[in-house]
Amino acid sequence: MRFLRGLLWVVVLIAAIAGATYLTGRYDASGRFTEFYLAVQAALPVNVDYDQFLVALTVVSLLTVAIVVIGCSALLVVMGVRLSAANQRAGGQATAAKRETEHVREDAKRQDERLIGLSAELTKRLDKRVIVQRIVEAASRIASAPQANAVVSLWLVHLETDTIRFEIGLYCDATHFVKTEFLPTEQPFANALTTIKPVVNASWDKLGCITPEKAPQLGTATSAILVPMVIEGSVLGFLMIYCHADALKAYQERPLMSQAVWGELTLALAIAVQGEVAILDRLTGVHNREYFMKRLVQEIERANRFRLPLSLLMIDIDNFKQVNDTLGHPQGDAVLRIVAKLIKKEVRAVDLAGRYGGEEFIVLLPETGYGEEGTSATGALVVAERIRKAVDDEFRGMQKPLNITVSLGVAVRRFPEEREEDFKLLIQRADEQLYKAKTTGKNKVSVVLPEKEKPPVAS
Repeated sequence: MRFLRGLLWVVVLIAAIAGATYLTGRYDASGRFTEFYLAVQAALPVNVDYDQFLVALTVVSLLTVAIVVIGCSALLVVMGVRLSAANQRAGGQATAAKRETEHVREDAKRQDERLIGLSAELTKRLDKRVIVQRIVEAASRIASAPQANAVVSLWLVHLETDTIRFEIGLYCDATHFVKTEFLPTEQPFANALTTIKPVVNASWDKLGCITPEKAPQLGTATSAILVPMVIEGSVLGFLMIYCHADALKAYQERPLMSQAVWGELTLALAIAVQGEVAILDRLTGVHNREYFMKRLVQEIERANRFRLPLSLLMIDIDNFKQVNDTLGHPQGDAVLRIVAKLIKKEVRAVDLAGRYGGEEFIVLLPETGYGEEGTSATGALVVAERIRKAVDDEFRGMQKPLNITVSLGVAVRRFPEEREEDFKLLIQRADEQLYKAKTTGKNKVSVVLPEKEKPPVAS
């Protein structure tokens, strides 16, 4: 700026000298000034001699030049300030843009790193329960925003019943939904099955699944995405995601990234389903005995670590031999499949149903006690009675030997009372109660209650 001002003075001086030289050479400056002086002198009220007039004219000329120079300097200063401010604004915008670019790049890098590690994390243990839990956790992390965690539920397609059923949720459970089992022709699943594309809604009520009384629990996670989990053209299930509007916007801005995430989660689910096939009893669809025993040992260890109760149900089909002897083994196999289906329907997603052998089934109920006085919806006695009643209702009215019933033995491993009890003793206690139920009338549930939990004897 100082250089510009100096340059301006030099230019003005050169221009003044050049102008003076030009005017002096071209015009008769002396004669002109004399004529101008005489004209001015006649109009002035006082008498001014020629020398005074020249001095005054010179001073006025210099003041005029000074004013012009000062004005130009001020203009240059203003222009400089504005230019500096503009440069600062441009620099600030460039810095902000750079920071935003770096933020987007870092966010994309984090997302990419998360995607890279997603598959390994999901399939660290080939256990369906663990994998489906990790699937909903991963989906929630991907779809969450700083303002709200994403509420995620996983729904699986059950080919044997041709229904879509609630499997597990994160920040929600089965009570959040108007129902836990839908037909493929019902909304919102029908549209997703038709297009095989995610269904995106700006409002949770567009899906029509959340019960109105549970809607406030969503908080600001009110936008909805229904993602079909498709592999080789087959839909294995759906992720129902309720997220913040900002997360929905991010999902729409990075569709390829989102598709990659859904693909990884679908692959994990496919591995879980395929892995489940290897650990399932092929006839009934419940877990085979080898896998069940392995999980039973693990759950006992977990119950000890977290000081939790654990229950075991032994289930036997009453008079099953008559079905095989009278109607043949194919009909007996059909009965086994129906009973297995009823057992699975009456237990939670976290529970484990297995085939113990022949017509005997076994059910593991983690974190479950007796269910005193029938008040606990997840108590072992309540679940056992629910299974007994479901089988009784299914086969009631059929001709012998298809008027099937089941007997159940219940054993509860409490903490700390039975913390030293291993899986063998737990099975033995459940088996003893099953034998008691079979020999005292069948179609009943038998359990030994602790003294303090026995109901009072009616007088």
